[in-house]
Amino acid sequence: MKFGIFSKVFLKYPLDDALKKIAGLGFESIQFNFANVGLPSLPQSVEKHILENIKDSCEKNGVDIAVISGTFNTLELDETKRKENLAGFETVVKSAKMLGVPFVSISTGSFNQEDFWSPHPDNHTEKAWVVLSKSIEVMLKVAEESNVTIVFEPEQANVVSSAEDSLRLINLFDSKHLRVLYDPANIVTIKDADNQLEKIERTLEQLKDVISLAHCKDALVTDKEIKFAPVGKGTIPLVEYLRKLTKFYDGPIIMHGLEEEDIEYGLENLGLMEEK
Repeated sequence: MKFGIFSKVFLKYPLDDALKKIAGLGFESIQFNFANVGLPSLPQSVEKHILENIKDSCEKNGVDIAVISGTFNTLELDETKRKENLAGFETVVKSAKMLGVPFVSISTGSFNQEDFWSPHPDNHTEKAWVVLSKSIEVMLKVAEESNVTIVFEPEQANVVSSAEDSLRLINLFDSKHLRVLYDPANIVTIKDADNQLEKIERTLEQLKDVISLAHCKDALVTDKEIKFAPVGKGTIPLVEYLRKLTKFYDGPIIMHGLEEEDIEYGLENLGLMEEK
């Protein structure tokens, strides 16, 4: 297994120091965010020397960039913000191409305009799919031109929240440049509290042909609520998830939803400390 971590976990350090720490913990890859070089996550432009510094620092520390975050609310209703977001997304995609990064991650958005990681009663309506599709159409054209693949994550608070939704979106566009980023903590619901592994196994089977990237995140799941937790401190059956996942997937597995001080515990819980 090739494990990675969100670069933003180490946001308080200069990029070179962050990558040194990441490599020292045994990680081989990262999900990169431009915030790590003092830019917005969706920068309107990135100077060439910054991209060169990122590339040099990764090579020096032996850390690959598996994916760059290009996340914004794809259901943004303010037209000015929407255009700014799409321009920033294009910058991220073109930067990914220049850095040789194959994937850019996105959200499928929410009609909650204050927080697109929060639900809205209209997220699972045809209206939401119309708005999402208009955004994806523009984004996919940019991605295809740069030979970069967009990876989206089924997320309970967003339009695409299930394996079925994921396949619907992929079939709608029928492009090899649109694929799934799988995260077990985001696929389970409160209804799955007593059978989380069953839900994970079933959805992995449904999506195994379209998963291009994977996360490893934990959560405390009850029949009342889901609260995200550091890896190893929740109820998600992560060891079993990884065992099932790696039967058909050999790409990077990105840990997140934790702080720097939680990392070693998480690795130990997954039985990875000796391996690393």
